[in-house]
Amino acid sequence: MSDGRDTRLLQLTLLGEAIQCAKTAAVFVWDEDRNYVAVNDAACELVGLTCEELLTMRVGDLTPDRAAPHFTEAQRETRLTGRSQIDRRDGTSVEVEWVSFHTHVAALPYMVSVVWPLGATG
Repeated sequence: MSDGRDTRLLQLTLLGEAIQCAKTAAVFVWDEDRNYVAVNDAACELVGLTCEELLTMRVGDLTPDRAAPHFTEAQRETRLTGRSQIDRRDGTSVEVEWVSFHTHVAALPYMVSVVWPLGATG
């Protein structure tokens, strides 16, 4: 007989894999100091970097304005949407839309940003 923990662990596993395998949504998890702590494969593809490279960066490192004023607003608001530009290291730029929101991982506060190319329909 299950006491609910098995179901909870299964749900966490399924959600994690669903986000990791999302092809059309780049997902970035970041802390209050703007450090990326987790990204999915679509995030790496969108910005043109490996996971290891991206995890050494901070929110805004690939935007012309370092994510200002969005960064301050995202920390203050429950959920924030917007548009921005990502400047890839290969010299190309991608216009994106995004939503950022607060969450907790292991009882610690984090932010999640889900990002997709402007005009993408899936």
